[in-house]
Amino acid sequence: MTPDNKVNDLLQQMRLAVENARAANAYLPLPTASTSRAEALISSISSEESSQPHTLILLTHELMAGIETRFGIKPSSLVQRKLVRILNDMPITAMRDWVESLKNCSPDHSEWQALAENLTVQETYFCRDPELMRMLTEDILPYLIAIRKKQKKLQVWSAASSTGEEVYDLSFCALRALQNTGLGQCVNGRFLTESGWSVHVLGTDISYQALRTAKAASYSDLGMGSFRNLPQDWRIMFEDIKATPTHAVPRVNYFKIREWVRQCTRFERFNLMNTQPPALGMDLVFCRNVLIYFGDPAKKTVQTMLARAISTGGVLVLGATVKMLVPEYFESRQGKGGPWYVRNDTRL
Repeated sequence: MTPDNKVNDLLQQMRLAVENARAANAYLPLPTASTSRAEALISSISSEESSQPHTLILLTHELMAGIETRFGIKPSSLVQRKLVRILNDMPITAMRDWVESLKNCSPDHSEWQALAENLTVQETYFCRDPELMRMLTEDILPYLIAIRKKQKKLQVWSAASSTGEEVYDLSFCALRALQNTGLGQCVNGRFLTESGWSVHVLGTDISYQALRTAKAASYSDLGMGSFRNLPQDWRIMFEDIKATPTHAVPRVNYFKIREWVRQCTRFERFNLMNTQPPALGMDLVFCRNVLIYFGDPAKKTVQTMLARAISTGGVLVLGATVKMLVPEYFESRQGKGGPWYVRNDTRL
């Protein structure tokens, strides 16, 4: 989905929310928090937009600040400026009423959730970073298998897993790594574990829509979609779909993740701004392609939470451009696919 379409969807959600807002007419004081950022937004409005009232600008800013506080997502100034222009024809009293009604609502409130969904870019595909996947299979997973030989279990978490492609990537790589180390085998096109080993991969996201797609495990072979970068030897984890999915695009082929991969996975909704992780004792955590949208304070909060989730000796993989902000909990290692971080025994 293009950025413009994202903004249009967000606008539609805003309009629907305003129509349903309670009919209070109490004056909402201009926000005092993050004043410098609000002033920067005002100064960025071009001269042809100068007719827009500062109250609208500040209310839009407060709404976006609420998104950042609740979900960590830091909307760009471009998005905020577009929203100011789009919302210019809305009655300011309705806008005040809506923002006021949301101020005391939790992140789980349906309107906060809808806004966050429309600001989240669900852009992903299988084997998104081949060098990283190679490093995962050849370096990280063999290391983890060696240190977990007594437990005979790999627990993996894909944080901000979007529509599930990364979760299935991690499951497939873990099963292949076990085979490569003599602890699994491929039988009739199925990678199976041996010697009591098991693989458990958790995928989490804030988007209900993304999670529905992930759980369905069906993907279209459409243009620059989920299969744009798929290596030939990864196609073994897919099967043709016998029944056309609901809302399928005509004349487009769909493929489903095979059961022997799906049985390693589960999905849950989770907000990365929660201080308590969804599970403890993780051996491997992937948190990539999401923290680039967070400010540094939120990034540090998330990384601290991730450290809490990982067992001593476990591994954290971040996006290539994301700085490690809690180095006291990790030892850094560098591979051909980028850095990876091993959890030390420092207690939180």
